[in-house]
Amino acid sequence: MSDEFLQVATKEINQELSGISQILNSCQNDFDVSKNSGAIEAHIHKIKGLAPMMGKENVGELAKTLDIILKKIVAGQNVPDFFESLSLSINEMKIAMEKPYDLGKIQKDISDISKKISG
Repeated sequence: MSDEFLQVATKEINQELSGISQILNSCQNDFDVSKNSGAIEAHIHKIKGLAPMMGKENVGELAKTLDIILKKIVAGQNVPDFFESLSLSINEMKIAMEKPYDLGKIQKDISDISKKISG
């Protein structure tokens, strides 16, 4: 993996995270997230694919789980109390893009949400 690729990929992921943050800044609750879920999912989907290719497997795994949930929201499923968890996830992904950072707790929390809505 070249340094140039890592720089470009890092910049792109950070732009996607920034785009999600801008959307979330206009949201106040789960309903607002639901209205914007298609746009949020598009950003997350890009992160899901790109992060593992640059060695950020933990960011990719979290994005993968968020992508599953967001696709269900886009399809009309209600996911209670997701706004706060999504906001926290994005903030922690930003940290994980800057330095080694354990996303284990937020990954577990998001996985638990995913299991609840799947079951």
